[in-house]
Amino acid sequence: MAKRIIFSFVFAFAALFVYAQADTEELWNRANDAYAAGEYDTAVELYDSIASQGLTSYKLYYNLGNAYFKNGQIGKAILYYNKAQLIAPYNSDIEHNLEIANGYVRDRIEAVPEFFLKKWVRSVKYGMSSNMWGVVSLIMFALMLASILCYLLSGKIAVRKSGFYTGILSLAVFIITVIFATNLRRGIENPPYAIVISSSASVKSSPDTNSKDLFILHEGTKVKIVERLGEWREITIADGNKGWIAREAIEPID
Repeated sequence: MAKRIIFSFVFAFAALFVYAQADTEELWNRANDAYAAGEYDTAVELYDSIASQGLTSYKLYYNLGNAYFKNGQIGKAILYYNKAQLIAPYNSDIEHNLEIANGYVRDRIEAVPEFFLKKWVRSVKYGMSSNMWGVVSLIMFALMLASILCYLLSGKIAVRKSGFYTGILSLAVFIITVIFATNLRRGIENPPYAIVISSSASVKSSPDTNSKDLFILHEGTKVKIVERLGEWREITIADGNKGWIAREAIEPID
């Protein structure tokens, strides 16, 4: 009896999974057809319905960005190109279309030069997901333990030396991968960057509608979120200026 119940649950789950896959594939094909026919409103709606199911892929975000761009919604297009780039950071098509979309942004902000090493570390960190970095950290931890055992138990000097230096190296890599995994996980829970999706938004001196306007940002501008307070977000822009902006005016890159 128990086996029959378990089998029924497994069969029902499998059937539901197959149905969901077929439904998603149908939506994907309809969205692609709508885009090809120039029906960009429909394409956006269909691609977004796939994304709302919790499905993520750089192709989905890239196509959604293209549909928004063709529909004249530059802020949303840049948002989804950035989302796609987080998954596929070295994809030349995403980079090319993002560069074109950024050319339509009204705000011309001169970025503070970034130290090349910091840029390189960030590219390495985003090269894998937080889960993958977690797996690498576990592998490095196991290698470190094995190296310590070799150092402690082996009677050969060469093996002891190899165990010692391998243990030091694996410990260093373990620490780095744990930091990468932790930072990426925090970024998922509280995305550090966002895109302005309002046509224009005032940046205030404090989280209050009656506070002083510091400057205006326009649709498509990328900002870094520094702090969250209720319906307000403290942000900085590429040139180092910062202030408070209404939460509804931006959408995080998650």
